[in-house]
Amino acid sequence: MAEDDGDPDFDLSSEAADDGPGVTADDGGAPRDPRKALVAAAITAAVTPVVDEALWGKSTQAVVVSVPAVDWIVPVKEFFEQRPFGKKWLCFARDGSERLRHKPSIGNAEVASALAKGRSVIGIAVDPEQVLPSTLVAGADQRVKLKLDESVLGGALSDFYGEAPPRIDEVHLARLGLNDIVAAMRPGVDAREVASRIVATATAMGGAGKAEDVPDLATAVEYGAARAWGLALARDMRDYRAGIIPWSAVDRGAVFFSGPGMGKSVLARSIAHACKASLVVGSVGELFAASSGHLDGVIKSMRELFARAMASAPAILFLDEIDGLPSRESLDSRNRDWWMPVIEDFMLQLDDATSGRREGIVVIGATNRIDAIDPAILRPGRLERAIEITAPDAAGILNILRFHVQGAISDDELRTVIGPLEGSTPAEIMQTVRSARRKARRAGRHLSIEDVRSAALPESELPVEMIYRIAVHEAGHVLAAYCSGFRVESVRIVGRGGTGGVTRIDQQAPVAVTRPWIERHVVGLLAGRAAEIVLLGSPSAGAGGSERSDLSVATRLLAAMNRSYGLGDDELIYLADADEAHRELDRNHVARRKINEILKRLQARAVEVVENHRRQVADVADALFLRRFLSADDIDTIVEQFPPSPTRSKGP
Repeated sequence: MAEDDGDPDFDLSSEAADDGPGVTADDGGAPRDPRKALVAAAITAAVTPVVDEALWGKSTQAVVVSVPAVDWIVPVKEFFEQRPFGKKWLCFARDGSERLRHKPSIGNAEVASALAKGRSVIGIAVDPEQVLPSTLVAGADQRVKLKLDESVLGGALSDFYGEAPPRIDEVHLARLGLNDIVAAMRPGVDAREVASRIVATATAMGGAGKAEDVPDLATAVEYGAARAWGLALARDMRDYRAGIIPWSAVDRGAVFFSGPGMGKSVLARSIAHACKASLVVGSVGELFAASSGHLDGVIKSMRELFARAMASAPAILFLDEIDGLPSRESLDSRNRDWWMPVIEDFMLQLDDATSGRREGIVVIGATNRIDAIDPAILRPGRLERAIEITAPDAAGILNILRFHVQGAISDDELRTVIGPLEGSTPAEIMQTVRSARRKARRAGRHLSIEDVRSAALPESELPVEMIYRIAVHEAGHVLAAYCSGFRVESVRIVGRGGTGGVTRIDQQAPVAVTRPWIERHVVGLLAGRAAEIVLLGSPSAGAGGSERSDLSVATRLLAAMNRSYGLGDDELIYLADADEAHRELDRNHVARRKINEILKRLQARAVEVVENHRRQVADVADALFLRRFLSADDIDTIVEQFPPSPTRSKGP
């Protein structure tokens, strides 16, 4: 193994003093420094009689100390500096921040020389195998693993304050570093106050929280496939604890992906509760915010995050915004040199956490952009499952409402507001209930279903002319779908968080997509714009403007029909994947002109549909303008009470 002659990280022989400041008692019999008290308590609990004898004995020893987190390294090193046995010890204390020096190949010659000369060597690190000299790790006579559990903390607080603290759940301790505990041990307080502050700090740091603060995974049907995966993981972890299966049989991790507000972080908390595991939360953005932003600082923060999870096992490590780590496929030459060490170190940390060598760690990534994830993260053996979280269905909406109203409203009443909330994200539903509570509180009464209903369909600040135009637009979609034989499930305008409308249609693509089906679908997409033309005289920009707009979806479908599916007029050629076929329109004027001609033809057909059902379109628009939401039954009643115009077409 290659190595250099690097100096040891700390040489204790020259600076250690026999009469240095004590770590166990001052003149009054209590520790003077809470950090020293915690370190001393952890070392006392971890050192067995055999190790204690070796530390104080005359024989040459190689000792490796594993600490719970990076902020323990310096205090533990200082502990050894202040003990009499420090004079004969060579110390390597590494936190991984110096990428070129803190690795197993560096320092081996120093370790070998010291041991050969009868001088003992100690190494201190969160993950010794990754950063300490390999000669020291492989040849260690003693291994000491420090941890901060309820017993260690209780002993430290008892010594420091002269009284035993109340019990603190170790799930809380697993979320905190040494500095977090020290910050709670303030002058003028007692052990009970310290314990209370520790629990509050752990809760605020994004841990799993109280069971009543998160949805029960067993009933959280709104999470669909992700819930099923979490329940299976909880069963596996239960079987692992019981000795029924080895850790190698437990899923190592997954990536949850969705649009914003779908509750990925809440789901992670629910899974942690179901698994009876600690939850360690981090994000790529926080790795930069918690460091200097320089390469070594980011890598150090990343290693510390994984180390916290390892020290907290069994644990769920939740990595939010994992797409903040760029895919290597997207890096240009200018950024590659900076990002590659970060990405490679992340992959090493991920492999170490999911390889099975580290038992008790499951990694869950979360992203709003699954296509931006480096494919290597999703390979087998890493985060091999990518699970989409979609908008909740009716059962999911009811469950979310039930959780947030906390028994204040019956399920039967809650079912009456499911319709107006269809298509909403869990975050939007939560905000709806919060707004309803605020309204009830200001009125001096208990929460009611009317409060929730008014919050789900709030008064709009848009001009009435704009609201009516939106109603007309959505009415066009409704009638086009109705004429095509599709069932319209609901239609809503100007709901929470938006100024537009949503028409929900039960329109499953056929197993074999044909050109007539695509054209009918495009007519339906253009019918909103057509209704504005027929009833209001001209269209607005509401049909375009974004990748999810009617015009965008229609253009993409027709581009795929002509350039990918082989369903064009006389074209069988394949030029691109269906999702990418529209990109050629930017540079191919002939193709763009052809797609535009098809769009104009289908727009004319949509106008004809609206003209032939003008009365129904107007009546749906009027009802929608007044009520903001129409159910499937409401729509059936309006559309079927009048016959179509005499020139009725057979539909799109």
